[in-house]
Amino acid sequence: MKRYFLGAGNTCKLFKNYFDNILYGDDGFEYILKGGPGTGKSSFMKKVGEYFENRGFQVEYFFCSSDIDSLDGIRIVEKNICIVDGTAPHVTEASIPGVKEKIINLGMFINDNIVKNKNEITSKLISKNKCFKLGYSYLTAIDELIQVERLIQEVDIKTVIKKSNKILAKINLNSLEKGVERKLFISYLAINGIQSLYEKNSFKKIIQLNCKNMFEGEQILEEIRKTLIQNNIYFVSFLSLLDPTKVESILIPSINLVVENNNKNFIFENQQMLDELILKAGESINNAKYYHKQIEEFYITNMDFDGINKLRTNIIKEIENR
Repeated sequence: MKRYFLGAGNTCKLFKNYFDNILYGDDGFEYILKGGPGTGKSSFMKKVGEYFENRGFQVEYFFCSSDIDSLDGIRIVEKNICIVDGTAPHVTEASIPGVKEKIINLGMFINDNIVKNKNEITSKLISKNKCFKLGYSYLTAIDELIQVERLIQEVDIKTVIKKSNKILAKINLNSLEKGVERKLFISYLAINGIQSLYEKNSFKKIIQLNCKNMFEGEQILEEIRKTLIQNNIYFVSFLSLLDPTKVESILIPSINLVVENNNKNFIFENQQMLDELILKAGESINNAKYYHKQIEEFYITNMDFDGINKLRTNIIKEIENR
């Protein structure tokens, strides 16, 4: 079992979506779930994942960046088949329906009585959106502060090259699985700051960069990344929440090795201000989650889950036969 975030995260460059990175290569198949909050999308994916995991398949679980208890997607590795939440804010549509994707509409199982809760749902939705807007305002302020730190903290390019070459020398590139880069997130914004899923994954070895600041580590990882790309190596770039145009760590799956820029060890010139903004952003996103949960409750009590269970059984049979 691998636990990641689907290249979709609440970052200092606002919401970033790399949902097309869930599949690997061109031969995969994607089931796209549609339906509002509380329609059972996350439970649908979790139960399908557990079914195949119990039968010896490797399953990747991709969690929601705004709710660590909820899933955005799963991937059955050996079959290269995934199921994703295709609703906002990470809207996903079929490019070649029936050939590369299949849309599953869980909204068809919503009871018509839901209309009685129209006013309450609308009110909660307005509050939820307001919290997200506030959270993204704090994240934008963090982005500005990070750019200030880039001007303050120096990076010696000779040191970057030396350290990146030292790490690459420990890796036998010729023995690694061939492929291309995959972009995902492994960290998320929580009410108590930036957290990660490193400990939730059974990485064989983690190399933590010994850097004087975060920006030196970013450049070392970029040098390693460029070398892996040049050698056609299959690897995963875990993007940074502080700047998703940069990499916070690199995973080489064939040897289960992670090279990590341990941001928690770095002290910024404006550390107190940064910490306060991160907590404010996390609190706002968590408040949005609170309203989202309330909206879900209205739908949960108006769903035909027996019908969804039958549909899930049919989808499992489809996947088994692919």
